[in-house]
Amino acid sequence: MIRTRCVLAVGFALLAVGCGSATTASVPARAPLTAAPPRATSPAPTAPTAPSRAAVAVPAVAVTPDTALTGGQPLKVRLTGFPPHDGIELYECVAGGDCDQGPASFAGVGDAGSATVTFDAQPSVLVGSGTASTRCNRQCVLVAVAVKQARGVPPRPAPTATAPLAFAASAGTAQLAYSTLVSTSWISAAEGWALATQPCAAGTCTRLARTTDGGQHWRLLPDPPATIQQGTTDCTVTACVSQVSFANPTTGYLYGPALLMTTNGGLTWRVQPGRQTGTLTIADGQVYRGAFTSDGCPGPCQPSVQEAPVGTADWRTLIGQVTEPDRGNFGQIAVSGPDVLLDMTGSIAGPLPANAIVYRSTDGGATWARQPADPCSGLGPGGPTEEHDLIGLAAAPNGFFVGLCYRRESMNTFVITSTDAGATWQATAAAPPGQTLGLVTAPGPDTFAVATEATGGNGIWTSRLLVTTDGGRHWEVGATDVQDLGSGGNDPAWIGFETPLAGQWLGDPHGIWRTTDGGLHWTRTAFG
Repeated sequence: MIRTRCVLAVGFALLAVGCGSATTASVPARAPLTAAPPRATSPAPTAPTAPSRAAVAVPAVAVTPDTALTGGQPLKVRLTGFPPHDGIELYECVAGGDCDQGPASFAGVGDAGSATVTFDAQPSVLVGSGTASTRCNRQCVLVAVAVKQARGVPPRPAPTATAPLAFAASAGTAQLAYSTLVSTSWISAAEGWALATQPCAAGTCTRLARTTDGGQHWRLLPDPPATIQQGTTDCTVTACVSQVSFANPTTGYLYGPALLMTTNGGLTWRVQPGRQTGTLTIADGQVYRGAFTSDGCPGPCQPSVQEAPVGTADWRTLIGQVTEPDRGNFGQIAVSGPDVLLDMTGSIAGPLPANAIVYRSTDGGATWARQPADPCSGLGPGGPTEEHDLIGLAAAPNGFFVGLCYRRESMNTFVITSTDAGATWQATAAAPPGQTLGLVTAPGPDTFAVATEATGGNGIWTSRLLVTTDGGRHWEVGATDVQDLGSGGNDPAWIGFETPLAGQWLGDPHGIWRTTDGGLHWTRTAFG
């Protein structure tokens, strides 16, 4: 986890280095050898050799890669030679000492005084008490310093090691240094928006950026008047959001649970009156939202479904109150032409059944029918004896829908599809292999993708993206993303296609995976 650290008075020497090399503290000089005096009556004997001393462990840090870096790029950092069981802090400096406020990450070394960790490179460094970042002159310095000594060890100067980080000329946007992705929205393969957080004087600030070249470069926009929803934020007194969604180059929305709208590409925002928003979907010039009054019931109170033309506040109620399930949350509103599906998901954490309730409309939301059962029920490998719960829903053109199902007993997932606007469902020929998945998207009836759900906590986490191009008969791993969540970190999750060929996936807080060939190949671009 990256956090803003307090000022540390730590002395260390930064040696002149070239790109691709690491520096360490200097090795103490060895003691000179001594010779015995010669005897007066015989030739002088050969001087005895002093016993050799044990090699002195010297702290060192090696970084891979260390050249042509981009902002937010994850680095593999190898720490060696530190005292056993010390706590190590890693941070960047513009140059020696110019790193008073830089956010840091932490690692512990074991019996051998070594560890391998990840660190997200930034071409700019927060210096002093200000919030503006200072850009490195093509090279920053990574510092590793012991800040927590093992118990019972006498006080000593802090062991320190450094390594250079050489950045590409177009490394990233300095104003977005140390930012963390929350959500993205795309209207084409080139044009998109990113919602992020960044350390600031107030603690954490909400940032919004725009790209017109597929994420290669980002332009920071004015901060929206909203706070990213977190566990300690009181969303009853401030506008909290967690997602961004744009309909066109000028009109977009920030939501979850507040709702804000822009009509000038994100330069200014207006908080929309009315109910809170649990989910939002834009399709065919209309915006649909799942609305509720509060979240203290538990689960959305008096949930309803509303619709408005894009760019207006003329909300029309489609479902006045969703009565079932009596507890749970909004899943997705999936739209394919006149066919609309709403799923209300149960909670898979408790002892009660968590089956989803699905509402279906075939006339653009004018009338609705509650489906008799969770679409996943009975379609998994365990048959009707297992509980199968719908946890994800996506739509493609011509009434094609894809659902992601959770096998509660075995805690893995499978995929179902519908070719008749949700009237009937079938399981795909093969289930995606491996860990539990939580995201699904479908650019078409043959190509769809599933990915790891969002997670939090600490330690190493591997996010995965799986793709099928033959309607679910075979699955391939499209991409994997390994991240060190740190202590209490958060890994975002989002996947979507804006055209049958162009799609994006968020597998970590500092990069965006993109495909331009319908999911066959994916490449990661660092954010920032």
